[in-house]
Amino acid sequence: MKDFQKEFGEKMIASVSRSFYLSLRFLPSEMRGTASLAYLLARATDTVADTSALPEGDRLEFLEAMGLAINGGAEAPLLDSSFLEGGISEGEKNLLKKWKHCLEWLQSLQEPRQLAIRKVMRSIIKGQSDDLRNFSGKEFAALRTEEELDQYTYDVAGSVGVFWTEIGFDAFGSDFAELEYEEMASFGENYGKGLQLLNILRDFPEDIASGRCYFPGSFSDQDGEMIWSQVMDYWQKRCGSLLQSSADYIESLNGSRVRFATSLPALIGVKTLKLIENADWDNLCGRIKVSRGEVKRIMLKAGLAGRKRLSKMISTQFS
Repeated sequence: MKDFQKEFGEKMIASVSRSFYLSLRFLPSEMRGTASLAYLLARATDTVADTSALPEGDRLEFLEAMGLAINGGAEAPLLDSSFLEGGISEGEKNLLKKWKHCLEWLQSLQEPRQLAIRKVMRSIIKGQSDDLRNFSGKEFAALRTEEELDQYTYDVAGSVGVFWTEIGFDAFGSDFAELEYEEMASFGENYGKGLQLLNILRDFPEDIASGRCYFPGSFSDQDGEMIWSQVMDYWQKRCGSLLQSSADYIESLNGSRVRFATSLPALIGVKTLKLIENADWDNLCGRIKVSRGEVKRIMLKAGLAGRKRLSKMISTQFS
């Protein structure tokens, strides 16, 4: 099973992820397999949630069936060929075709790891399903309250920060971090929520074009640039505040490899947030992304940085 996990997991993740694959490559083996499997399960359900090949109702039913299978209450749902249409990548198609192997992998894990994956996947699938329901109509729609947005960012990403903390303490015990589990889980939750809010900021023009707005409000004008001018300052500051927690989280980690792997999304994230803050509307519509060259420079600096320096690389972005 270990050889299968290495070949299947690493190759599959590399085919569907650019940035997160970097973190998983450097994560210690005591955490890598569990984190990799959770990522593949989440990526598979996300692909189903986002496919344009099926109406929302069918996607909701399939997500429910996937959740039941992950929790051991049903067999893996059969994939119709229509799931493999709708513009998904070759890597995503391959993942959906071989999704049942992820369930076999899950069954091979020790019970605490199975429980951790099942818990985080319940949150993720709930968030994906709520997202489909919130934006199921053809009319323009925005979330109603900040609490709705906060819950969504927790379900699809904040829960991942808690999961990361759970498997870290399961793998290394109290040696995982200088702080206790509860405080680390809180920092991890905010770290994950910050990353998801960053995605929402970056994807704002595309979402508006699709008739969805994650930022709550009663917008009389559905012009994207006009709405952006109303929401960007508040939500960019909120994103930065959440991402600050990543510095506290990373500084508290003991293992250098765990610290390096955990820091990469934050370091890339704060660079992305700066690009968004400095972008005009046309640049934002052109899709903000940190270049491969910059990612390599970030990795080099992170690899050479000690505990305090690594944390400072993040926190100084907000000073």
